[in-house]
Amino acid sequence: MKPLALLLLCLPLFAQITLIDLHNAPKGHVRNFFIWQYMQQEINATQAEQAYTLVDGYNTKIKSLYLKKTDNVKALAKNRCQTLTVKEMLLENNTSCINQSISIAGALKLQSTQRLRLSEKLKQDFPDKSDLLKTMNQQNFLYLLLKENPKEYLVLFNRLSRDERVKFMNIKIPPDRMNSLANQKGFDRAVKLIVTDDGMSRMQASLLVLEPHDFSHQTYFFLALNALRFKATKRAMNYLDVAHKLAYYRIDKDKVLFWQYQISQSKTYLAQLSQSDDINIYTLFAKEQLKLPTSNYYTDLELENKPSQIDLNNPYVWEHLLSEIRSSDDEALKAMLAQYNTQDDEVLHAFIYSRLHHYKTHNFIMPYQNATHQLDNDTQAMIYALARQESHFIPSAISRSFALGVMQMMPFLVRHLAKKEGEKVQLETMFDPDKNMHYAKQHLAYLQKYLYHPLFIAYAYNGGIGFTKRYLLKGNFLPGSFEPYLSMELMANAESREYGKKVLANYVIYKKILGEEVTIVSLFENLTEPSRTDRFRTKALALKH
Repeated sequence: MKPLALLLLCLPLFAQITLIDLHNAPKGHVRNFFIWQYMQQEINATQAEQAYTLVDGYNTKIKSLYLKKTDNVKALAKNRCQTLTVKEMLLENNTSCINQSISIAGALKLQSTQRLRLSEKLKQDFPDKSDLLKTMNQQNFLYLLLKENPKEYLVLFNRLSRDERVKFMNIKIPPDRMNSLANQKGFDRAVKLIVTDDGMSRMQASLLVLEPHDFSHQTYFFLALNALRFKATKRAMNYLDVAHKLAYYRIDKDKVLFWQYQISQSKTYLAQLSQSDDINIYTLFAKEQLKLPTSNYYTDLELENKPSQIDLNNPYVWEHLLSEIRSSDDEALKAMLAQYNTQDDEVLHAFIYSRLHHYKTHNFIMPYQNATHQLDNDTQAMIYALARQESHFIPSAISRSFALGVMQMMPFLVRHLAKKEGEKVQLETMFDPDKNMHYAKQHLAYLQKYLYHPLFIAYAYNGGIGFTKRYLLKGNFLPGSFEPYLSMELMANAESREYGKKVLANYVIYKKILGEEVTIVSLFENLTEPSRTDRFRTKALALKH
């Protein structure tokens, strides 16, 4: 790893990126970001080829740009084979190319005559694939696959799109077949896909016949929620008992305890939840019910007023520091705390402090107040709740999908907002926290026109407003048994699901810090009242009447 002094030279801010810059930079997703930027410059095929060899791991954004620039015959040919349309596939004579292009999931969508034509083409060079394509024309193909090859059946199930699964595979499966599937790799993913999809009702019923297996804690948790759908509360509690034993992380144990309380209404579970060191929606709920304070967090740090030793706006510096922090023991972390103890180091100091204390004392600092002091308390709480989850307030954070800075602004959104403001902004300006938060505030104001609840705002910030609208209009978060909790837990998009819950907990704490306490219970209750949460459902209900 390069010394920090050298790393400071690696970032060509506001300048054309060169191959020399990329070669001199340390590998990682920060360099990937600059390779992606480089691929958008006026470069030739040789330069694109050299840059592509520096990519760390696989990155679809970089690859798509590379394929537009390169003259690499093998790479272009492989990409052509992998992206053939059905029409092109039927006209293709290269059997190896056809074999690369056609998958079982893809073949299932074809017409029977198309499968036969492809089968004939592959007969000599790829007889197994040829036979499979013929077999797929049998009316009971999926039943045969389930019976004779449960492993392949499960692969197919997990690879199909949501609509295709509902169309082809929402069937009631006999107990012996379901238990055979349960022994296959990939069954945990299949359970998640089944339980979180209202269109898979027959498969959901089939899950009730499962015998005990070596499942993950998450699978047992989803099986418990599925059992609740069918009012099998005793079975659900049994699943939750197993999930609690298998869970490793505190948040996963807390989630199980919360649901055991919801089913049993026994305060024993609330008492256990209240002992958790984590701050999440489940522990906040338990402590409110038991009238206990949540106090294991800090918002102020005692720091020195002197120049910082580092430039935390440099993403290479942060990447280096993060690697160092992750590999450090407690003694090394204490030394780093003493080293990075200036007011300009606030966010880094807080990050190290939380890790040193094994996340039992939680960081709820409020940096960059130049960017937030003019906002009302509720918007401030929302901004900080999002920023804490997005980046731990690190100004030069870059995600693997190239979300940037404190608020993890996506490049396409930065460009859109810049255009609206009549600005020409280079993406590197997003490492300036004030500029980053300024753009995020504009985006948040847009989301708040349609969404009034912090949970739904969080969903939209993470997954997009269209995604959030579709989820709400599918009938989620309406009054019903175990609502709004089932709607919160059964969102198929795992990232947005967990993100929303974390931001909601952050919001509660920041509201308290800002002197406007709000209870998690009241926020839960509001979720099933469309007029208090979002414009989409309010409008839809008005149209019905």
